[in-house]
Amino acid sequence: MNENENYPSLEQQAKNLAQFSWDLIKYVRENEGSPIAVNNEIYRERTAICKTCDKFDDLERRCMECGCYIPAKARIILDSCPLNKWKDVSGEWERMFSNLLKQLDSDDGNTES
Repeated sequence: MNENENYPSLEQQAKNLAQFSWDLIKYVRENEGSPIAVNNEIYRERTAICKTCDKFDDLERRCMECGCYIPAKARIILDSCPLNKWKDVSGEWERMFSNLLKQLDSDDGNTES
């Protein structure tokens, strides 16, 4: 059996890459200065999930469902698992920052002089 038969067709992989590229360009334009990579903790979580999946090709380090190279896919903030085992976190840093600001604002009101 041809090893490429384990992956989506090259045409489908090209479509996946084109869609992802478009989404990434749009994200960068709309969120100038925002990070495009996840932190190391999320990266480790994502790759650990992938390594336990039956669609993970350990030798190639690729996903047989979408054809992506997992070390790159798992690092990008907008990317997600095609099997919904992990999701994009593009808004997560914004939520964390917003929560931090709220906490700082409430702490300012509770401090004693």
